[in-house]
Amino acid sequence: MTYKEFLEMLEELELDLDSAAEALDLEISDIESWEEEEEIPKLAEKWIKKEKVEFAELHNTNEDENYDEEEDEDDLEDENNEDLDFEEEEK
Repeated sequence: MTYKEFLEMLEELELDLDSAAEALDLEISDIESWEEEEEIPKLAEKWIKKEKVEFAELHNTNEDENYDEEEDEDDLEDENNEDLDFEEEEK
């Protein structure tokens, strides 16, 4: 992974160099020095990938998790019945 890719992932994760430096127990200047290298250290690559997985898990909400089908079906039936009652009243 290149330094540029590392920075892009930090941005995706809404993290900054301060956060990365703290997590990796490095100085910001140490991280910035990676820009001159072909690849970042494997430790940093593992850390950022782990953070990405955790970020995805935290932001992966399943809106259907608390969905109660029976309740919605009952509501739909009530609405349909109300519509029918309304039509009968008009007649």
